[in-house]
Amino acid sequence: MLFAMPALPDPLAERANPMTAIAPETSLDASARAAVTIGRPANELRTLWLRPDTQSRIWTHFAAVTASTDRMAEWVARGPAGGEYRWLTQMDDSGADALRWSTLDGADVANTGTLTFRPAPGDRGTELHLDVRFDPPGGIVGEAASKLFHIVPREIVLTALYRFRALALTGEIPTADPQPAARNGGIDR
Repeated sequence: MLFAMPALPDPLAERANPMTAIAPETSLDASARAAVTIGRPANELRTLWLRPDTQSRIWTHFAAVTASTDRMAEWVARGPAGGEYRWLTQMDDSGADALRWSTLDGADVANTGTLTFRPAPGDRGTELHLDVRFDPPGGIVGEAASKLFHIVPREIVLTALYRFRALALTGEIPTADPQPAARNGGIDR
């Protein structure tokens, strides 16, 4: 089951997270939260999420992700008018039930994320709750990034969870690209 939940303000998180501090009007605070239930144990899902190749596979709809170390990755997202936005993220271990990451200084698009693992009701596996917040900078870069992220925070999160669930359950992520019969009138790339 895959569904989106509206992001709810957390007063404690507001104080603890510097990205939520009052910013100029040109900044964008785009956050999204979604959840999915996967019929696998939490430790297995956590291990799969932390594999270096997993991130590059589940986020391809949004950015190219290249693992640089066990806990760091470089992200490159394409934006309007051929713009390119880069950032480095660092994963923090937050115990057995959560993973957190945030961008390092100098990110074109600052962001944070939390993936929480909870037992699913009725012993049906694990619920994964993914919460991501983007905060592009102001100015011209911020305006272009805002256009890029205006429609995608919820879609980014939903698609990433859908792809992760498929990978966890089948070992593959379904795609119709570049199959000849895949909605391009039989034209391959």
